[in-house]
Formats: sequence, structure tokens, C-alpha cells
Amino acid sequence: MIRVFTGPPSGGLFHQFPIHGGFTMKQHAIRTVYAVHHSHTDIGYTDLQEHVIDLQTDYIRSALRLMQEPENAQFRWNCETLYCVEQFFESAAPEEQRLFLELAAQGRIGLSANYLNFTDLLDCGIYSRRLSTWRERFADSGITLRTAMCADINGLSMGQRDAMIDNGIEFLYTNIHCHHGMYPLWQNQNAYFWENADGRRLLVWNGEHYNLGNVLGLRPNHTVNFMMLDRLGGDPQPQDDVEALAKNLDDYLTECEENGYPYDFIPASVSGVFSDNAPPEPLILRTIEGFNQRYGDKVRVRMVSLQELYGEIVPKLKDAPVYRGDLNDWWAYGVGSTPYAVKHYLGARRSYELARRLDPELDGKDGALVRDTEDSLLLYAEHTWGHSASITNPYESMVLDLDMRKNGYASRAHEGAARMLGRIAREQGDILRYYATEGRIRVQNPTALSGPMAVEFYIETLPAGLPAAVIRAEDGRELPCQVSPHPRGRRITFVDDFAPGEWKSYTYHRAEAPAQRLNTRRCYVGAECVRDVVNDYDPVSYRLPYGFENHFFRIGYEVGRGLCSLYDKRAGRELMMRGGVPFFTPVYERTRVRAEGPCPAEQERRLLGRNVRGQHAEQFPAVLEEVICEERGPVFTTLRLRGSMEGSVHCDVVLKLYEELPRIDLRVELGKTLSTDIESVYVPVTLELPGHELWLRKGGREAMRPGVDQLPGGGMEYSMSDDGLAWLGEGGGVLLASHDVPLFYFGELTHHPIRLCENRPEDNHRSVWSWLMNNIWETNFKLDLSGFTEYRYTLWLTDETDPERAMDALHERMFEPVVRIVED
Repeated sequence: MIRVFTGPPSGGLFHQFPIHGGFTMKQHAIRTVYAVHHSHTDIGYTDLQEHVIDLQTDYIRSALRLMQEPENAQFRWNCETLYCVEQFFESAAPEEQRLFLELAAQGRIGLSANYLNFTDLLDCGIYSRRLSTWRERFADSGITLRTAMCADINGLSMGQRDAMIDNGIEFLYTNIHCHHGMYPLWQNQNAYFWENADGRRLLVWNGEHYNLGNVLGLRPNHTVNFMMLDRLGGDPQPQDDVEALAKNLDDYLTECEENGYPYDFIPASVSGVFSDNAPPEPLILRTIEGFNQRYGDKVRVRMVSLQELYGEIVPKLKDAPVYRGDLNDWWAYGVGSTPYAVKHYLGARRSYELARRLDPELDGKDGALVRDTEDSLLLYAEHTWGHSASITNPYESMVLDLDMRKNGYASRAHEGAARMLGRIAREQGDILRYYATEGRIRVQNPTALSGPMAVEFYIETLPAGLPAAVIRAEDGRELPCQVSPHPRGRRITFVDDFAPGEWKSYTYHRAEAPAQRLNTRRCYVGAECVRDVVNDYDPVSYRLPYGFENHFFRIGYEVGRGLCSLYDKRAGRELMMRGGVPFFTPVYERTRVRAEGPCPAEQERRLLGRNVRGQHAEQFPAVLEEVICEERGPVFTTLRLRGSMEGSVHCDVVLKLYEELPRIDLRVELGKTLSTDIESVYVPVTLELPGHELWLRKGGREAMRPGVDQLPGGGMEYSMSDDGLAWLGEGGGVLLASHDVPLFYFGELTHHPIRLCENRPEDNHRSVWSWLMNNIWETNFKLDLSGFTEYRYTLWLTDETDPERAMDALHERMFEPVVRIVED
């Protein structure tokens, strides 16, 4: 008999396994199964975020206690995320820290450079700095951090990959969950080298689901769940746990071998229970020992750390294929379930970067605040989002609590960045008083770009207090400026040239608005003040209901249709694609919930598979009802395209065109209603340029062409982007900065068979949509999309044709000149 311990580390019962059973296992070419024992880290999902963090910290303590017992000499525990190690070290006694480092150096505690399981919202600069800190800390204890592990998530950006490579990581073990997703390369349980633009490589094991070991029975499990049914069928399992493991493993290895599996080993991750955030479980080791005694002459199972796994398999993977491109995230659309908090997070991330740009000594001056802000940015970018019952029971208090906690990370980061910027403003001489209708300002260009830029600041006063203004540069030049309404008073806008990082000073003072008189001797307006007569005295006003033109653009629009033309005058070409939904016309999509059962809203969403809409989905483009010229002046013209759209109580598009800049600011104002149906809102942004290619960038590194520069066999339906998109073709192109929406969808809005990436150039020329929001997922992503906000974009014409330089410029365009009102 084999005694299998089934109790807690401090004591418990032993389970008796007979040495000989009735099942005969066949001989396999796969000789070794590597069991990777871990706890999948979800910061949320199962419980409050801080409780999950406490659990994960306690799991490390439990593992340390287990490993001190002689019978557990072969027990291994893998820390899936570095964040949990960090949290453990914050509370651990010196002796606990010493023991952890000692066991890690021995390879008994597995170390992962994956700080958390992230979305592509991750600021990879913060991640890289955090990883560097821990690499140095481990090195001080004689430990070289070379390995990383991720579980559940369906993708990592090339920026995250390069942060690992930059910090000496050589091996990444992935465990992709195929729920509404899929692994790359058309098959899992294989290896590849993931190469970056510099030719440096990361060895990746493209693994199975992170609970494969639980399905197989490495951790005996007598409660049948969906994964067991999917992989094992409905046949009864042997009552003997070791025999059940042998039978399941025999079937699984046979399937792998029949499908051409080439190696004599295979890894399987396993958790202490069949759940996320699961504890360490010594029963796994006892089961492995029982299996090896009975079936070890056929196949041996070995519990390993990530370091041991890498050391064992790397000599056998030298001939693994090499791939370049993005490991695109099938779950990227999850961020669209919380569009308001994501907008807040993106603002926080930009504000924090701005603070670092403005103050090179930020870490020394605001050390604790920097740390807290970075922690919050990292935690918001983590993939979990909400509670597992967010759709099945949205009334549950825990659903609300986790949602508020998650939003709190974005808000805390926003607050931290704002406090840093406030301190910097004071140090740069800002008087922090915005009431004077005359004074002096200092303006800094915080970017690496040069050329004309729009400068804006506001004064808190009533319209009569500042009807107009005069701006003078230090050299005495008077610059054209425009005074506009602001929620707190009056906004002043002007344009001037700046060198990279340059400071300039200006004065401003109140002026009277020019008197508005009609020229009664020219035929352009009637007594009712409507300017609808074709004339050459005012050649703009009569055209405004139908179109607008400046030095750079000519746009056309039509009530009932929307935008009809977007013409690039500089290059002499139409940018809008003919046919389909007009450019920048919001579209509401609805798949009505028709499923039956205890929770129809959950069931309808589950049945989507990898589609993001049902077969019975309907689309409702917004209808343009009125065009209003809200403002026209020497600096810019603002046009409001007032419309209506199903699923909303307000849906307007606002365009702002500058007289001296090849730039259009675009804004969607949306008041979204509440529904339990499957919903999405898109904005079409497809542009046509001769010979163009579409580019984006994730993680601040390589520019990529969606549909082309991706790992083969990956998803290409949608993707996130750091800053927006670039269409580059003959003689330049167009940059589209997306300030509040990181998600883009490619292709037609139809239910369709899902075609995986084959790196075809034509897949870079599909329709392009900014994906504002959705409530597609059926577990932990939010159901309620209702709310009011604006979604902001900026379109720039560019002469740049190099994709890396274009994406650099796009990132710089996310930052506007910084204005300080200073002592006169």
C-alpha cells in the first residue's frame, strides 16, 4: 500500500493506494510528465482583491512549511506571478525571506518573471523597471531569474516580451485558456522561439490549460466539471485515484502521439483544487509517488519548478521554429466592458508619463507616491476585472465591491499622477490661480517633436469677463487667438512653433469682442440673419450645412447620411472609403438574449464562441439629424453633427478643424442606456490611401501590421493599441490618436467562421473600427454599459513613411504643450 497524505500541512489523514491495480498502461514515446504545481493568480474573480492577495501570500508560507517536512523533499511550488512574491516579502519575517531565497536557489520554489497576468493596457516601462529590481534582488542571493509563467490569458504584447528579454528572461511557459480564445500555431503543447526586431529570442512553451493536471487526476478530483467532460468524456472514472490518473494520462499521451507530438516529455500544470487562486496541495505529490511506483516503468511523473522545467527541456528544443510578431490577445475586448474606468486609467497613465517627462528627478522627489501610482497602474492592467458572477448575478454585493475596487486602482493612479503634476506645476512657478483676465504664461513643449502646436489654457470668469483676448510672444508678436466657452469659464487657444522640450513665455490680456454687423450692401444674408446665399463676400457660411474646407482638408456631410467626404488637400486624395457605414458614424450593435435556462444572459454569451456577436445580431448606425457650426474663428472651427442612435439617449459627433494645423480633433459624445442584451458600440475609422499599410503598437516597442505581423494561428479579429493607428502609404499617411479607447476591431460586423492569422497582406486591409464598449463576456466582465462621456480622437496628416518613426510621432502627439500661469 502507498500512504497518501490528504490533510493540511500541520497534520491530517493518509490515503491508502494499493500498489497494483487492474489498469494496464501502454508504453509511450513520451517518457516524462512534468507537473508544474501553481496557483493561478486572479486579483479578484473569486473574492475581494486584497483577500486574494492575502491568500496568495499565505500560500507561499504554506509551501515553505511543507517543504521543511522530510516526506515532501520532492514537493515543488511555483509562484506564478512575481507580484505575489513581492507581497510575501513585504510581510515576511527575515527567516521566512531567507528560507524562500534558499529554496528558490535550490530550484524547489519556482520563480516567474510574469509580474501579473496582464492585459495589453500594461505600461511595459513600469513592468520592466519592476522586473529589473527583482532580478537584482535575486542576484544578490545568488539566484538568476531566467523563467516566466503565464496562465489563463490569451496573449502578451511584444513590449512585454521585450521587457522580459531586456531583463535576462530566457523561457516563458504559457497556459492559454481557450474559452472565447485559442492558442497560436494551430496546436498547443509545442515550443517556439519568439524573436524580436533586434534578433533576440525568448523560448516559449505553448502549453495547455493551466488545470490540465487536475483534469488528468494529478490532483484527485471526484466532482466532474465541464473540462473533465470535454477532455475525458462522460465515462465513469476508476475509483482508485492512481488508476484514474494512469487511464487519463494513457489516453492523453496517446492523443498527443497520434497527432505527431515529437518530444519524450510533456508538461502539465496543476492546482491544489480545480479553481483559480488555489492553495498548495501535498496530495499531488503523494498521487505522483503512487503513480510512479505502479506505472513508472511506462511513464514517470515528476513535480518540477519552472527553473527545473527549463533546465530539463531546453537542450531538446534547440531546433524549435522561430517566429516574429504579436501574440494577440483574444480577451482584449474585456477592457471594453468598463469604458469609463478604462478612459480614466488611460488618462492616469498619460499623466504619469507626463510627470516623468517634466521632472527627471521624479523618483527622488515623489518616491512613495511614484511607487503607489505604479502599483495602481499595474493592478488595473491585470486581466481579472470583476467577480465571476458579474453576469449570472449582477445584483450580488460582491460583484459591486470588486467592480469598485478595480475602478479604484485607476482612480488611485489618476490621483497619484495628478498630485505629482501639481507639485511640478508649483515648482515651475504656476501661481495656481486662474481668475485674472490678464497675466503671463510659460509654455513647455513636453515632446520630442518640433513645429506648430496648439496651446490651450482657461480662465475662470464669466463670458463678459473675457469676451476676447490678445496673446503676445516675448518678441512682441501678436498671435491669432480664439476665446471659447469652458465648463469653468473661458478657454484661450493659439498656435505657435516649438522646438523639442522648448519653453516659451507669453502675455495675455482681455479684449473686447469685435462688433458683429451685417454688410447691408452685399448679397450674402437676409433680414432673418441666415447666410444661405452663394457669394464671394462670405464664401464659408453658406457651405457649412453641407461641408467645410481649410488649408488641409475638405469635408462633406449630409443630413441622414453623415460624413460623405474627407479630402486631403495636401496630397490631393480622398481618404474615405466608398460604401458601408460612413467614416466616424457611431454604430450600435445588439444581439438580443433569446437563450433559455436559469440565466439566459449568461447562456447567450457563452454560445458566441470566438464570435463577438450572435447570428441574429442587428446593427444600428447613428442618423445625422442636424449640423451646427458651434464656433468659427481665426484658430479653429467646431462643427457638431447632432444625431440619434439606438441604445443611447445622446449621440453627437464633434469635429474641430484648425486653420494652421493638418489636424482634426474628433469627439463622440455618447449617453448609453442600460440593457442585458449583448451590446457593442463601434466607430468606423477606415481610411483609404494608395498602397497603404495599417500599423499599430502595443507595449511601446515594435510597430506591427494587424493581420500580418502576428504569430501564425493567432486571433486577428481585434487588438488593442497603445496610442491609435497609422495608415502609411505613398508620400506619407494619416495618424489617428485614440485618447480614450484602446480597442480596435477589424473586418465586417457580421457573424462568421473565425479565420486564424495566416500572415496574409490582404488581412491588413480590412475595415477598421474603434470599439468603444461591449458586454460580451459571460463571467467576470461587466454587464452594465450605461453612462455618459466623450471619446476623443485626433487625426493628423503626416509625411512620415517609416512605421517606427510614425508610431513614435503618434505617441508624442498624445501630449499637448503644458501651460503655467506665472507671476507677471
